[in-house]
Amino acid sequence: MFKIINILNIGSIYCVSVEGDIQLLKNGLQLHDENGNIFEIETVAMPHYHKLENYKKYAEIVLIGDIEKIGKTLFLIQ
Repeated sequence: MFKIINILNIGSIYCVSVEGDIQLLKNGLQLHDENGNIFEIETVAMPHYHKLENYKKYAEIVLIGDIEKIGKTLFLIQ
């Protein structure tokens, strides 16, 4: 499970900040939200944090899908 912290719109691209076990995230992986919307990860990036232990907890992901309808939580599709 990944909690959505923030969504940043950069032109036609949406960058979503998430909190969770980000070691599970990779390009091409599909996620769904609590509303049943499906998204695909295009890119995963790790933000710079002052506390080293946070690098395993937070990520920025670029998603393909209808981001305007995204919920508050994302789940892995297995």
